[in-house]
Amino acid sequence: MKRLILLILLGVAAWYGYKNYKTVFEKRGGHDAVVENSTGRTMVRVRVMVDGQTLVKESLPDGQSAVLPFKVTNDATFRIEWEYQEVLGTHMWSGGMVPKGPMLQRHVFLVQPDHEVMYRAENK
Repeated sequence: MKRLILLILLGVAAWYGYKNYKTVFEKRGGHDAVVENSTGRTMVRVRVMVDGQTLVKESLPDGQSAVLPFKVTNDATFRIEWEYQEVLGTHMWSGGMVPKGPMLQRHVFLVQPDHEVMYRAENK
């Protein structure tokens, strides 16, 4: 009797593995956070926080952009903090939204000279 139950369990596990092989071993892509610096200054200590994660870029010169890949397990909003190399003080922005769902997006944050951030999301 024990062997029969063990054989049935083994058969169910094999059937499940056969039917769901691609979804179990397939790598899922992720989202991208793109920070574009158009402030006229070098940004330092750039932190993008989303869904309990902190994505870091230590230095971002003017006119450059940084691509920070990430994955989420919940719907979440963004928070960005940065400083300037020449000036003391931390600047902060929060907003935008990233969905947990299957749709993958590129989230672009354009930081402007007046410390304002223009946010847009594009499908990947």
